[in-house]
Amino acid sequence: MKRRKFLELSALSSASALLLNGHQVKAFSKTALLNQLPASIIEGRSLVLIQLLGGNDGLNTLIPINQYDAYASLRPTVKLETTGINGAISLDSTLPIEDQIYLHPSLTGFKSLYDAGKLNIIQSVGYPIGNKSHFASRALMLKGGDGTSENSNKTSGWMARFLHTGYNYEAYSDPLGIQLGAKKPSLGFHSEHEHKVDVNLTGQNVSGYYNVISSIGNPEPTNLPDSEFAANVAYMVQTEKATNDYSQRISEVFDAGSNSAVSYPDYDLADQLKTVARMIKGGSKTKIFLVTTGGYDTHADQVVGGATHTGTHADLLAELGDSVKAFQDDIEAMGIDEKVVAATFTEFGRKPLENGNLGTDHGNLGPMFVIGSSVKPGVSGSNLDLSTIVKHFDEGQMQHDYRQVFTTLITDFLGASTDVVSGTEFSDFDGEEKLDLIDNSLKALGSEYPTNKTENNLTVYPNPIEEYVTVQFTSKNSFRGFVVVYDLAGALVAKFPKDFMYGVNALPLLDLKNFKSGYYILAIKDSYNTTYARQRILKK
Repeated sequence: MKRRKFLELSALSSASALLLNGHQVKAFSKTALLNQLPASIIEGRSLVLIQLLGGNDGLNTLIPINQYDAYASLRPTVKLETTGINGAISLDSTLPIEDQIYLHPSLTGFKSLYDAGKLNIIQSVGYPIGNKSHFASRALMLKGGDGTSENSNKTSGWMARFLHTGYNYEAYSDPLGIQLGAKKPSLGFHSEHEHKVDVNLTGQNVSGYYNVISSIGNPEPTNLPDSEFAANVAYMVQTEKATNDYSQRISEVFDAGSNSAVSYPDYDLADQLKTVARMIKGGSKTKIFLVTTGGYDTHADQVVGGATHTGTHADLLAELGDSVKAFQDDIEAMGIDEKVVAATFTEFGRKPLENGNLGTDHGNLGPMFVIGSSVKPGVSGSNLDLSTIVKHFDEGQMQHDYRQVFTTLITDFLGASTDVVSGTEFSDFDGEEKLDLIDNSLKALGSEYPTNKTENNLTVYPNPIEEYVTVQFTSKNSFRGFVVVYDLAGALVAKFPKDFMYGVNALPLLDLKNFKSGYYILAIKDSYNTTYARQRILKK
């Protein structure tokens, strides 16, 4: 490693985590492009991402009611009971029976949020080629990857790309991203354009944060020679200045803010969320808050034998549900609830099949939760099929890509334009691929589908498909092209040539009967490989 690079990284790592309300915080600012979002959206809204480190067990979080016997067979010792005072919680009896689920009995907070119309549960979330390594899977998700060769080596985080593309950091006194709850900087905020500004203030009172930071360093040296040494010094001076600027603002918004009379539970995650609520109330314009809670790697002692509603996993879910419920109650009491949406994510799910240690091992698919007063409540997707399980869920059962969730939130809630989504490298999940997560009356300006998605209308039926499918495509021009089908790993599995005419084009009875069961992407392309429309399809 070159000496300059070593010095730059050393300076950053030695100035990393400040303490807000007793919690490690890192502040990040991204480089500038012209602002493309309406001021009312930019100034008003924040996204709170809750990272569950270790890989949450989705199957003991959400249990399919109509498949309880199959679930119990896969998990004879870690299964949750459904009767008695400690039984799992029936979520919603108005759903179709094949979609009805039990919640873990510790998630009373989430049940209250669902009943109040402030929770959307997203089933079967993952990415096309799973990775069972904590480090590799977290890195992929924070960078916006998916395990395919073309999307496995991204060098920046998706949050950094979004903030860099969408906002002019010079117009903000607040850092655009703030991380709490972890000493190690998140890869999600890693930028190719500039390094992070990190200050370690562990043990310091946040009210005195600026006073501490402003005393670090000396006046900038003058008359430095033209040398590598001078460049190193100049870099560290710039880092100190940026830190100084943000430290004052962070102290100001924290001191100006307050929390309501809502009582938070005595959990680390609750304290982090309480700090976020106070900063937003104090006027913070930070766009993404990342909070972190760990312990979800439950290989052993996930439950207590004979009392499976207790144990490590029960404690973790109680912390999650109760902390998020208190946070939502707090921001509602302060009248800022429509400014904030929260979402959980974890690096992978766990095996449907239990191990021999009252635990579960690394798996793939699992749920995400989106919470807020602006959220369209409900359950997105269906229960996973347990009838063919050996060890893992077949990745063909993946119903939602995690990038669909994040793309929906940055567009429909934060107002990202199609250009910003492109800069975030999430274009494949924009438009018709987005989920219906935000209340229509509260969707951000600029979140409309791209023009070609509405004018070039694509209909695929039946969907799900048994053997044959009819494709109907309404085009705004004539061109020579193809109907193509890809699997979720991006491999081409079928290609049907077609000369498309202006207006309605029908391709009846395409033969897909030899396809394996699972999800695919059907797209309309021209001879130059330009995509005109695409739709996810399911082969039964």
